[in-house]
Amino acid sequence: MPTSFKNFYFIILISLSYNGLSQTDKKPLSYYLPDITYDEKIPTPEQYLGYQIGDWHVTHDQLISYFKVLDMLSDRIEIAEYARSHENRPLIVAMISSPENLKNKDNIKKQHSALANSDTAGSVNISNLPAVLWQGYTIHGNEPSGNNASLLVAYYLAAGQSQEVKNILNNTVILMDPCLNPDGSQRFSTWVNSHKSQHLVSDPSSREFSEVWPGGRYNHYWFDMNRDWLLLVHPESRGRIKLFHEWHPNVLTDHHEMGTNSTFFFQPGIPSSNNPNTPSENFILTEEIGKFHAKALDSIGSLYFTKASFDDFYYGKGSTYPDALGCIGILFEQASSRGHLQESVNGPVSFPFTIRNQVNTSLSTQRAVLGLKERLLTYKQTFHKKVLEKISSIPIKGYIFADRDEAKIQHFLNILLQHKVDVYKNEQNLQINENKFEKGKSYIVPLAQAQPILAKTIFEVVQSFQDSSFYDVSGWTLSHAFGLKCEPLTTISVNKNLKVTSPLQISGGVTGDTKEIYSFIIEPEQRHIHKTVFELQKLELIVRIAQSDMEVKIGNSVKVFSKGSIIIPVQNQSVKASDIIGIMNEIGKRNDIIIHPMAGGNGTNTITVGHPLVSPLEKPEIAYIVGSGINPQSAGEIWHHLDLNLHLPATMLENTRFRSTNLKRYNTIILPEGSYNTWGESEINKLRDWCQQGNTLITIGSATEWAADKKLVVLNQRKIDKNNSESGKYENADREIDAKVIGGSIFGVDADLSHPLFYGFDDNKLSLMKTGTKFYEPTNNKYASPAKYRDDFLVSGYLPKGISSSIRKGAAITVHGIGAGKVICFQDNPLFRGYWLVGQKIFNNALFYSKVIDRRTIESGE
Repeated sequence: MPTSFKNFYFIILISLSYNGLSQTDKKPLSYYLPDITYDEKIPTPEQYLGYQIGDWHVTHDQLISYFKVLDMLSDRIEIAEYARSHENRPLIVAMISSPENLKNKDNIKKQHSALANSDTAGSVNISNLPAVLWQGYTIHGNEPSGNNASLLVAYYLAAGQSQEVKNILNNTVILMDPCLNPDGSQRFSTWVNSHKSQHLVSDPSSREFSEVWPGGRYNHYWFDMNRDWLLLVHPESRGRIKLFHEWHPNVLTDHHEMGTNSTFFFQPGIPSSNNPNTPSENFILTEEIGKFHAKALDSIGSLYFTKASFDDFYYGKGSTYPDALGCIGILFEQASSRGHLQESVNGPVSFPFTIRNQVNTSLSTQRAVLGLKERLLTYKQTFHKKVLEKISSIPIKGYIFADRDEAKIQHFLNILLQHKVDVYKNEQNLQINENKFEKGKSYIVPLAQAQPILAKTIFEVVQSFQDSSFYDVSGWTLSHAFGLKCEPLTTISVNKNLKVTSPLQISGGVTGDTKEIYSFIIEPEQRHIHKTVFELQKLELIVRIAQSDMEVKIGNSVKVFSKGSIIIPVQNQSVKASDIIGIMNEIGKRNDIIIHPMAGGNGTNTITVGHPLVSPLEKPEIAYIVGSGINPQSAGEIWHHLDLNLHLPATMLENTRFRSTNLKRYNTIILPEGSYNTWGESEINKLRDWCQQGNTLITIGSATEWAADKKLVVLNQRKIDKNNSESGKYENADREIDAKVIGGSIFGVDADLSHPLFYGFDDNKLSLMKTGTKFYEPTNNKYASPAKYRDDFLVSGYLPKGISSSIRKGAAITVHGIGAGKVICFQDNPLFRGYWLVGQKIFNNALFYSKVIDRRTIESGE
């Protein structure tokens, strides 16, 4: 037989040998765990589940049940629920240590809290203090080697009788978070288990490895939970951060998966991509811990790498957030089987193999914490003092912020308080640049405080970087995302008695004289105004909007209500006039909205309630596109915002069923980011015909590009200035190509505040999140580009060289016409990660106010 045929035959035999692996080829416990004596009273995962770990993907209910059994049978484990997911699944932490430490856990927590406080850290005796290790698994639901490994690691600690196990338990409190994303994990386990064959199929083209949309990576609302540690949009994150600040761990591990053709990664990551606010000693300790991982992986022959591919920059990730708090955050990335067995360039990747690597690095982390315990505790003990010394040398000493909208301030303060950031009420009237800050209505966050790095990263703007390649966003300033009036302070003075310690209480409802009411009026800057409008519309009340400023007599004084104020007349409604005040008061209180009664319809030298510029609003009937090709996160942000922020039920329209869907019941359709290449002329014409009938289409990001390409709107894309700095050397290609990417930076726009899309704003300088390098010329109709990038557009984040001229004065948001309908085009995502309040308000205005936009001001494509 010719050599070539021999090789081919050998390859076929090898392929068949692992393509035909059956369920009986299970691994023994010793494949995963050290071969030591185990307490026979504690059931192995296999004994409890009825199958060996790795044979099937554990479901979340099975995982929780096994941990409850360990809690019941072992005096080394106590479990506690710290949150509930959106789908009402429990998130638990298993506190694992010696029985003595568990009995003393409240005192251990108290000492670690003292260790994290610069005023008390020096008084803590660390010689006999157990270290605290947080081990977290599977925040991305379709990265299952982590949560499946957690059962084995928990069993090892609960039942292991070796001296090493006892030493770890005596000297460490382990907080095991076995599944950080229950909803996504359950979705994924259901998928792969239902596609498993008795004789495993390893062909990467097999359906087992191609989840249906949206996939298991995300949580219930299709958010990436590993971007939410700082933003705290979701209950899973809020519960986790609360627990983190109760324990103040020394090390936190975050177990992930990556592409099947990779190997295994552990930190440190790319040295030039570390956040400069993180002390260098953190990375030294990370490298020391890495030696334990290398030894463990060497012992089982697993390939691995470090100091490449992954950064340590954005504090909203699980492996980076701890770095801001004197804790060592460590990322693990395992090549994924994405099922039970899959071919790769490195050979077959089996599910048990991926679990074994996660188990081994879990145990190596425990050994590292034990071996480096004194250094880790000392690092924590001196962390805050050293950080405060470093921060004292920079000019900025803190930040002051305010906003007219108390609900927005309330939300922002809640985030600060959850992160244990010190914030104080300002006790003096100040003017800084153009901004006035009233005493009692503005707040100060000093950088010399309990959480200096978190305080700094929430407010600071950064425009220069050591590296030009980013794994995630390079700018995320929360104060800009919220649209707060905010200024840095070079000198600072706070009254310690004015420290904010509890959430802001807002007195919503009807305020003022209610004896003779002609109508009600609501100021437009309030965060929950659109939610309020929708509740009123559901009751079939006629709601009107003022498109001009109004001077209204309220009590004995005259008050100016700006454009976008909402007016609800008392007469000619579907509800009796005598009942309306009760309805308004109840809705106002529930939504933290202040509502003013008007005694008459005549403004003071301005428009009246019956004026043509006080227009009735149409109740939005919304559908948005989901399914194959659509970006799940973009669609999820729409779903989350409509459902939880606006309490507005909207229809998910399946991408592939659009052609057959009757669109008559919708007056608004939203196209999230994604690909619409499967839509042909039939779908495009259907969308055009629907819009021509007077309806509103909203496009986001790449959907805007698609709409322009299909001639639904007229938008001219700008050419990007070519950057000729490339070396042309192959070895530099990766970094030089990455340097042209905008992964997430904050850009400033000039907004036309007289335009309905910007009702409720009082500052025309707004900040939006920008991703990608697509930019557009302003529309020919000058009124149709109400938001354009400023000349000084870069607020915070990385900007590739040589493209500034392609951005300045470019259109950020445009309004177009198709027949009697309108198309509102967002060049980027206004709902970015669920925390961008500036974008949310513009998006809400598009939903509720598009019908009142003057048709003469839109860009016509006809």
